Amino acid sequence: MSKVAKQLESLRQRIFSCNEPEDPASHLQRLNVIQSEELFDLDFFGDSFGEGCLELMQALSQSGIAPYIRSLILRSPDEGANGTLSWDLEPMLEAEVSFSNLESVSIQQNKPGDHNCSIIGAEYEEDGVIAKLLEQAPRLAELTIPSAPSARFFEVGARPLQFLSVDAGFDTQDFILNLAKSTCFPQLSCFEWGEYHETDMEDYSERCTAIESFRELFASKSFSPVSRFVWRNPVCDDEQIEELKQLKPGLEVLVIRTAAYYV
Repeated sequence: MSKVAKQLESLRQRIFSCNEPEDPASHLQRLNVIQSEELFDLDFFGDSFGEGCLELMQALSQSGIAPYIRSLILRSPDEGANGTLSWDLEPMLEAEVSFSNLESVSIQQNKPGDHNCSIIGAEYEEDGVIAKLLEQAPRLAELTIPSAPSARFFEVGARPLQFLSVDAGFDTQDFILNLAKSTCFPQLSCFEWGEYHETDMEDYSERCTAIESFRELFASKSFSPVSRFVWRNPVCDDEQIEELKQLKPGLEVLVIRTAAYYV
């Protein structure tokens, strides 16, 4: 067993030891580790604010481990604070190690009926941390995130992203408009966007992405390699969606509308 494999096995055991005997099976914290030659695929399930997650973040910040990670999945039970399930990636990135072989990152997005809104950030703000992840992972090809990145995401330079799935979270951060103006992702073939969906907020409609931003995106050079667009909870109607499709003939568009409410 290699040194990295031993370190990850020790980490797996430490994370599992964070569980209490009375914890239900559906909430047991765990880390699944799969090795393929010298690289590792990690799948973490546990409280985003718990000791197990912090152990994982600290381990990934080590220069002896980071280059050997090929994929990372972060998942959690529907638990949080004040209606928020936040993933703090800063402890993983603050040492500025290189994730030179990291190809895929998937951080749990929101599902209909969730009590807590999944976001990326130490508290409520994303603060450019997703841009730091992109900067430190030059081979990243697949990215799934529950918060929209800031404009810094598009200042990193060209990246080989082929699949990008973004939920707006608590702030769209003008992501669609910024993507329309970017030249960073020439290989992007599938893009998924989950619109701002805090429908109970008084200024909900003002916080959503304007249709003009989508017009600019669909007509942009940056969107030309995209062949599939998945649109979750758009605020525009079917006629406006059809108008957008005319700007990019041949684009496959899947619209998903969800609703969850108490009665």
